[in-house]
Amino acid sequence: MDGTPEFRRDVLVSIRPFYASKILDGHKTVELRRKFPEVSATGATAFIYSSSPVSAIVGCARIKHVLRLPVSRIWKEHRAAACILKDEFDAYFAGLKYGFAIFLESVQPLKSQLKAIDLMAQFGIVPPQSYRYVTDECVALLSDERIQASHRHKRRHRAGRRAARSSVSR
Repeated sequence: MDGTPEFRRDVLVSIRPFYASKILDGHKTVELRRKFPEVSATGATAFIYSSSPVSAIVGCARIKHVLRLPVSRIWKEHRAAACILKDEFDAYFAGLKYGFAIFLESVQPLKSQLKAIDLMAQFGIVPPQSYRYVTDECVALLSDERIQASHRHKRRHRAGRRAARSSVSR
């Protein structure tokens, strides 16, 4: 057995653009959260939603494991991997004794970002403040680049644009 629980749930995680890019670049391997599911997240896929101004799903990663730890221990042991400054860390965890360290691996950027407006149109999902579970159908579609590409292709060739182009070419 590989330590992955039989029951796991994939998640969509909102992350500020600075930290999302650090994850995609491979510099940030630990994401910090005030609240996060411990058991069902191990082995799951975390879809990385880069918040405003990017406002798009930009990549995904496998959740290696999640630890609930005293905040002081998170800082001591994982500050470098979390790519966070002490004052930001203290402000984020203010008033808490415990927090969560989410260890990420197998990070992959999406070939094409999925914007918030398309996330709503295709899946009925509003990006979360922190995280939310995603359905198996959503995961399958997010993982299938052909579906993403065909959707973008349909939007690119709207009738209004085609008519505007034909009037210019005359």
